Amino acid sequence: MLNVGSNDDRTTSARIRDAAISYVGKHGWDRATSRLIAAEAGVPVGLVNYHFGSKDGLHKACDDWVIERVGEDKGLLLGSGPLPHLDTYLEDHPELRPMSAYIAMSLRHGGPVADHLFESMVTLTHDMLELAADAGAMRRFKDPYAMSVVLVAYGSGASLFGPIIARLLGGTDLLDPDTYLRYGRTTVDLFTQPLFTDDRYLQSLDSQDVPPASAEGELHKEKE
Repeated sequence: MLNVGSNDDRTTSARIRDAAISYVGKHGWDRATSRLIAAEAGVPVGLVNYHFGSKDGLHKACDDWVIERVGEDKGLLLGSGPLPHLDTYLEDHPELRPMSAYIAMSLRHGGPVADHLFESMVTLTHDMLELAADAGAMRRFKDPYAMSVVLVAYGSGASLFGPIIARLLGGTDLLDPDTYLRYGRTTVDLFTQPLFTDDRYLQSLDSQDVPPASAEGELHKEKE
């Protein structure tokens, strides 16, 4: 058992959070209890409430950390240098596998859990698009909020169908270096080189009446 006096609050809370992300990625929040997560972290169950107030508080802390961590990876796109070597990056960041499983499980669960995570990722992506456009790394979009929603929808497919995608790409796990390199290169190729050879489809859609662009967070407000 953990000797509480020998660990500072930051380290203990991080251990509990990481244990929760790992457990929920395998079993989901419905099956998670403070006692099971404490056992996973190797700490007394009372420390879960001490650091997070409740299971709901721990849940929010996990979601917030995952969103922040995803933002760090998206931030790599804003750098002026080349992307880091994939196998080295995965080796240096072992948290990516449980984090990916956590996102997939949360989205698969549906309901408010998935809504919160999806909308938070949309907000993060919208901010990143603006920063990338300011940095000259990406072009500015006519409707950046809608683009953010679509990009998160596409990206969520990788989380939900990771094992199938990996198998179709010749691997067993999407985060295996060879498999992810093939997936990543194809994704970047798609976004670097236009899929269509001209803009006839865009012109056709632009000629139709479409609703005005929704403001960020409008979907969330409608549900309240």
